[in-house]
Amino acid sequence: MGVNGIYGLSGSGLDIESMVKVGMMGKQSQYDKMQQKYTQNEWKKTEYLSTYGTIQTFNNSTLSQYKMSNTMNARSADSSNESAVKTSANATAANMTHYVEVGRLASAAYLIGNAEGGIKSHNAGDKTSINLQDALFKSLEESSNTYTDTDGSYLKYTYADGSTADVKATDVAFSFSLSDGTKGEEIQGTNENVVTISVTYQQLADGYSFNDLASAINGANTNVRASYDSVQDQFTIYNKESGADNEVSLTMATGTAGTNAANFFDKLALKSSANGELSATALDFTAGDMITQAGENAIAKIDGVDYTNLSSNKTTVNGVIYEFKDTTSGLTSDGKVDSANGTKVTVSVTQDADAIVDKVKSFVEDYNKLLADLYKKYDEKPNSNYKPLTESQKNAMTEEQVTKWEEKAKAGMLYHDKELGDLITKMRSAVSEKVEGISSKYDTIFALGISTTGVKGQLTLDEDKLRSALAEDPDAVYNVFAKLDKDDNYSGNGIAQRLGDVFTSSMKRIKSVSGSDTGISEDSDLNNLLRELQTKMSNFKKLMSSFEEQLYKKYDAMESSLSLLGTQLNYVTSSFS
Repeated sequence: MGVNGIYGLSGSGLDIESMVKVGMMGKQSQYDKMQQKYTQNEWKKTEYLSTYGTIQTFNNSTLSQYKMSNTMNARSADSSNESAVKTSANATAANMTHYVEVGRLASAAYLIGNAEGGIKSHNAGDKTSINLQDALFKSLEESSNTYTDTDGSYLKYTYADGSTADVKATDVAFSFSLSDGTKGEEIQGTNENVVTISVTYQQLADGYSFNDLASAINGANTNVRASYDSVQDQFTIYNKESGADNEVSLTMATGTAGTNAANFFDKLALKSSANGELSATALDFTAGDMITQAGENAIAKIDGVDYTNLSSNKTTVNGVIYEFKDTTSGLTSDGKVDSANGTKVTVSVTQDADAIVDKVKSFVEDYNKLLADLYKKYDEKPNSNYKPLTESQKNAMTEEQVTKWEEKAKAGMLYHDKELGDLITKMRSAVSEKVEGISSKYDTIFALGISTTGVKGQLTLDEDKLRSALAEDPDAVYNVFAKLDKDDNYSGNGIAQRLGDVFTSSMKRIKSVSGSDTGISEDSDLNNLLRELQTKMSNFKKLMSSFEEQLYKKYDAMESSLSLLGTQLNYVTSSFS
């Protein structure tokens, strides 16, 4: 179909559509070249982004471990009695022997319901959902479950002593406040974090359970937790944090709600627990009163120094981490470790050469892999026989053929790329140059037994030489790898620190070339080029449409002329017949 209608009716024998198509071939070829150029630069951008991601991951995740003193200057701490004192050490720990005595373990505040207490006064049945009403009252009269008058809905209760009472369903049946000892709002002259738990008569009638109460306590904004053991028929309230500053504090409300709460907790037969020992008698609760149980601090002696305020069974002293598991000594009358009645645990801190060697091995492997991946992209040559496919070429191929073709066409996008080559060069320099400011002969990776092999800078490790260096200078690996110059000068930084600088700088340059994401709106060299090509292609499309229209008009005129000539010829011929 041409611009003026259907062609070929004049009898001229002209194939207008084909003629226009041939006439457009030159323009289409020009457009296809622009499209191919756009696609190639789009692929190049994708390859840059992939490289950026690889470097970023290596810099943020892999490289960070080689900058840490705890990994590059690892220490081990061996305890002579791990069942009492478990130990480990960080890089700041000195290679020496320590002596530890444990007089008391830190414990949390516990209020534990005695399994032989009064909870069993409730009805037998499904104890996982047994309701608090059975523990508080004798029964709820079935004959008059609820009734309503002008004041709303009421319930009739029969108490344990046989007396009865009508209560409003929405009234609070029992209420108490709890605190964990941390600072918060005021309660009875204290300055503690307090949460109030209240239950209405209607909730009780609906079957409010021991598990519901435990959930309410656990959901409050404190460190206090609760649980109900249906097998032992035992309710427990505790602070999840240990130490003397962490408490379980229960305050009964005043009035009927407080009396009911006090009666309820009395029936739980709660006893305080400290270091595995229950108190001799159950706690006595009274409306309006507060009962507090605090945890206990650990008491220990380390290298002759008393530690009596340890809220946890884990503490760090001079780079050694001590975890107390059991006591080794008694306590004196003034609450300190009784060294005369106990034993000392010996803790030996030494350099963990095996761990350091393993880290160096790991670095060599990680570095070699990254360098090989970068060289693969840098050395991969483009295949001039495979260019991006045009739309017409894709339409003539199967999907599998297109995929295989484009795999070959995408090869070599970063062949001898300037940014990639600069990164590789700086990586190799970062690991090979001397680390300034080290007062030791071990100031290069070569001195540690690491050498380069081949023309592409792959590293190899002589483990025996590395261990010999560590034996002579325990800080050798840390200084060469992780040392941070006081002024952050490149030459004085360890090789892991240097590589971090190299990668950060390289990522900035790559971002300036490709941008940081797949879009092209961000200002970068390739994005600017792609936007420019988009504009050219759009304008050229308009030019092609205009050129095609002119061809149709041209051939339209030719068709009309041939039609008129045919008419005239027929007229002349008929005049002589």
